[in-house]
Amino acid sequence: MFLLYNGDVILFLVNYLYLLAYLFGARKRGFTVQIIINAVIPIFAIILCGYLAGRFQLVSVSGAQSLNHFVYYFALPALLFFSLSTTPIEQITNWTFIRLNFVVTLICFFGAMIVVRKVFKKKSPNIALHGMAASYGNTGFLGIPFVVAAFGQEAAVPAAIATFTYDIVIITLVILIFELSNAKGDTKKLVPLMTQIGKGIFLNPINLSLILGVVISSLQITVPNPIQVFADILGSAAGPTALFALGLGLLSRNAGTSNGFISSGEIGVIIGLKLILMPVVMGLLILYVFSLDELWATVALILSALPIGALVNVFAEKYGVMVDRAPKMILLSTVLSIFTLSVLLILIG
Repeated sequence: MFLLYNGDVILFLVNYLYLLAYLFGARKRGFTVQIIINAVIPIFAIILCGYLAGRFQLVSVSGAQSLNHFVYYFALPALLFFSLSTTPIEQITNWTFIRLNFVVTLICFFGAMIVVRKVFKKKSPNIALHGMAASYGNTGFLGIPFVVAAFGQEAAVPAAIATFTYDIVIITLVILIFELSNAKGDTKKLVPLMTQIGKGIFLNPINLSLILGVVISSLQITVPNPIQVFADILGSAAGPTALFALGLGLLSRNAGTSNGFISSGEIGVIIGLKLILMPVVMGLLILYVFSLDELWATVALILSALPIGALVNVFAEKYGVMVDRAPKMILLSTVLSIFTLSVLLILIG
């Protein structure tokens, strides 16, 4: 099936990273290959453990959904709440970082819509979902756990802010484009539309925990120690559980190679826009337009290179668009991101 079929995949990844480091002159830039391996291999080893646990039936493949629910409703909100509530508000309100993610999201969202409209002759509002797929990454289940595992707890703050920015921009755009098209000028539907957008953005556990953490930080409220310990312990489970569930989930999705799994040019273009174009745009803006702290710039760049988020499939089902292609895009981009993310980590050192 994939390279993960082989028990020697960790050895393969080690050799793969050494080769990449050699090709990109890693040693000449002053950092050792071993540092990169220490950051990347453990993360993908956890994903591999989840995959092998499902492959050898040590854990039920259906358990991936339960693990993801645990991460989404409990562990990840606890992690984000703890990180933001204990961070000075001056760090959270990093408007340069927020503007950067806002601009990159808009460029990639509307850029993908234009490409799909011109190349594949798709029409509005359906092309809004292509825009979402090309700009909305798997920040919740992969991005935040990934950067925390690679760079420590302090990376959770910029990751949380970027996630919130993505949600506000992309969810709003997708719902607006589809619902305005469905309304066909009926102003009576505008109030329910705005209510739906508000619920989609603010009434989910991840964004609620972000808002609560920001409020506590801005009011300079000291969180009681038992609550801090509770959130810290529960939040620590978010990273490994999400990564393990991701590996396990690779077996539960529609992963067959038949039915045109990689034959569709449309799928290939969208994945290329997400995994390649978006981090390129992010990198250029960081280099030449927006000045950021090294950690915040690194987190922004990594989050921009994430595979397509699972929420794309939710909206595909909701609006009946790309229902057959969305799961394939998500799966294939997730597998390919193992290599694109490792290349990116080596390039940025």
